[in-house]
Amino acid sequence: MTNLTGLALDLAAAGVLLTAWGSLTRRRIDSLITLYSIQSTAIGAVTFLLAYLSTNAELYLIAGITVGVNVIWIPALLRRARVDLAVSSDTDSVLSVRLSALAGFGLLLLSVFVIAPLVPFSAVPSAGLLPIAVTVVLVGFFMIVTRRRALTQVLGLLTMANGVFLSGLAVTLGLGLALELGVAANLLVLAIVARLFLYRIQESFDTVDADTLRLLEG
Repeated sequence: MTNLTGLALDLAAAGVLLTAWGSLTRRRIDSLITLYSIQSTAIGAVTFLLAYLSTNAELYLIAGITVGVNVIWIPALLRRARVDLAVSSDTDSVLSVRLSALAGFGLLLLSVFVIAPLVPFSAVPSAGLLPIAVTVVLVGFFMIVTRRRALTQVLGLLTMANGVFLSGLAVTLGLGLALELGVAANLLVLAIVARLFLYRIQESFDTVDADTLRLLEG
């Protein structure tokens, strides 16, 4: 690994981590969608750089699919869904920006404390990405728990999917073309189902606010 390539990989990984943390400090859905797109771009860059370092042609294809699906198609679909459903631009979080930011920092420390000691035992050079990947998964789950609007919870689920994808790269330097294509296909299905599901909720209850929908449970 050259110094320049290693620096580029570190910067891309830092971009993934910063966008995950930034997602907890944003109060606008459009900003969250933009951060998801930037995060996916950084993951695409990580994949491309790992393809270059490992001379794995399959990873080049996966990097291209990541950009096409996660960076372009899914964000466009989510923005269209927000407009069509007339969803308020506010994420309606149960926590303040400060508490959310502190929670994100705590999740990072937890990941580093638990996962980082295992990294030296891995023979894969990309294993250093694993604490970041686990942090992204935890941040996505945290978004699902603390955001009231269904659309922001979908973004949390997509963030978790990014973290799982990055974990696969970190642990095995790519899971093989078939499995990676399966991940991409699952993301496509997830986005389509999420859009249809949100439309159905809006059509039936005239809202996609999770707290309002919980009042209907009884």
